[in-house]
Amino acid sequence: MKYYSTRDRRKAIPAKEAIFRGPADDGGLYVPEYIPSFSFEDYLHASYSELACAVLETFFEDFDASYLKESAQAAYKEFDRDNAVGYTELGDVTVAELFHGPTAAFKDFALQMLPYLMKESAAGRKVRILTATSGDTGKAALAGFKDVENTDIFVFYPANGVSTMQKRQMTTQEGENVHVYGIDGNFDDAQRTVKEMFQDDALREEGRASGIEFSSANSINIGRLVPQIVYYIYSYLELVRRGTIEMGETVDICVPTGNFGNILASMYAKRMGLPFGQFICASNKNHVLTDFINTGVYDTHRDFYKTTSPSMDILVASNIERYLQLILKRDEKVKEKMDELKERGRFDIPVDLIRRSKLVGYWTTDAEGEARIKDVFERYGYLMDPHTAVAYDGVKKHASPRHVLLMATASPYKFPETVADALNLPKEEDTEALLREIEKVSSEPIPKALEEVFRKPERFKESIKIDEMPLVVKEGFDD
Repeated sequence: MKYYSTRDRRKAIPAKEAIFRGPADDGGLYVPEYIPSFSFEDYLHASYSELACAVLETFFEDFDASYLKESAQAAYKEFDRDNAVGYTELGDVTVAELFHGPTAAFKDFALQMLPYLMKESAAGRKVRILTATSGDTGKAALAGFKDVENTDIFVFYPANGVSTMQKRQMTTQEGENVHVYGIDGNFDDAQRTVKEMFQDDALREEGRASGIEFSSANSINIGRLVPQIVYYIYSYLELVRRGTIEMGETVDICVPTGNFGNILASMYAKRMGLPFGQFICASNKNHVLTDFINTGVYDTHRDFYKTTSPSMDILVASNIERYLQLILKRDEKVKEKMDELKERGRFDIPVDLIRRSKLVGYWTTDAEGEARIKDVFERYGYLMDPHTAVAYDGVKKHASPRHVLLMATASPYKFPETVADALNLPKEEDTEALLREIEKVSSEPIPKALEEVFRKPERFKESIKIDEMPLVVKEGFDD
C-alpha cells in the first residue's frame, strides 16, 4: 500500500518514506491509498500487542512482519495494565482508560511505537523530530525518542498553556538527545511554526547539508495515527469479551478532541469494518470543532481561551485535513479548503457531508467539566481528568440510545489543581502535596511516572519567542 498527500494524489510513496518524512512536502498530510478491511472478529482473544502487529501489518506492508511483532511487544510491555488499556463501567458508558502507559496519557500508545517505525524507516539516516504540544504529546514523544540512535527531538509547548504536571514532566525529561522549549504563544502558534519549518526549503537544505532530515512526532505523521486505530478495535472486542455487547452490535464513540487525530483514528476503524455508530466530538470553550460540525463552517476568527482542559486549547486542528480527505474524497478540493484556511482563516463545506459521516459535536465549560468530575466521583467512586470529564459531559448531552465507548485520555493526576477544585479539596501550593490529598480521597494510586518527576531536576527552564524556534532547531547543524 502506498501513501499520498491529501493535497496531491499523484505523490504516492511507500509507508516507510511517509513515516520518515512526517508531513508531505506540499504541506499536506499522508493518507493511505485506501482504508483496508480487517477481520476484527478473528482477534477476539488476541493480546494487545498481537492485535497491534496485525493492524500495523495491514497498513504498513513494506515492514517485515517479524520486526513489527517484536516492536509491538517492546512498545507495550511498560504499560501497567495486562493488555495496556483499563476499563471502567459507568452505567451505559464504558470508559476505556488510555493513560496506563509510561507518561500517563493516551499519546503513549502511538509514541511508544513510533520510534521503532521511525528507526526502520530512517534506514540509518539522521532525523530531527520537531514537535509542537498542547501538553501530553511532548512528554510522550520525549519518552519514546529518548536516546534513540541517530535521532534528536525538539519539543515546543505554550509556556503558560499546560498544566503544572505536564510542564514538569517535560522539563525534567532525561536523555542526551532531547530539547524542550516553552514559547510565548499558544499551541496553534507552536504548531503553525513547526509546519512552516517543514516547508522552509532553505532551513531544510541547511539541515540536509549537515546530514539531518526533519520529521514529526505529532499526529500529522501517519506513523502516529495508525497505532491509535488499534485501541478502538481492542476496546470494541473487550466490550464483547465482557458481555457488554454482542459481536456485531453497534456502539457510539466519544472522544475529547483537540487536534482531531484521536477521533479520526476511530473513523478509520469504522471504515475497516468496526460497527461504530456516531462519533461524539467533545470540545471545551475553544469549540471551533463543535461549530464546524454543526454548521459546516470552520472559522478560526474567534477568541482563544485557556481552559482547565489545556490539551484541547486548539483552534487549528491538523487532522481536520485528513477528515476532509475522508469525506470530500478529492485531493484538489482538500487543497482548496486548506488554502482558504491559510489565507482567510476559514472554509466551509456542505453540512450534509458531516452528517453522513456520523460526526456530532458538543462543547463544555470549565464549570460543567468540574461538575461532571464531582458527580461521577460521588456516584461511582471513579475519578476522571478534566478532558475525560468534557467527553462525559458530551455523552450526557448527546443522550445516545446505544452503548457508548468513552476514550479517557489522561490520568486525573496530570491535572491536580482542577481535580482538587472539583472535589472541594483544600488548596495546596505544593503540587506533590496536592497529589497526595487526591490520593487519600480517591484511593487511586498516583502513577509511578508522575511521582518520579519530583525526584528529578528541572533541566529545561528556557522560554523563547515564537520567531526563535527556527534558530534553536538549527543548533548542531554544523556538528
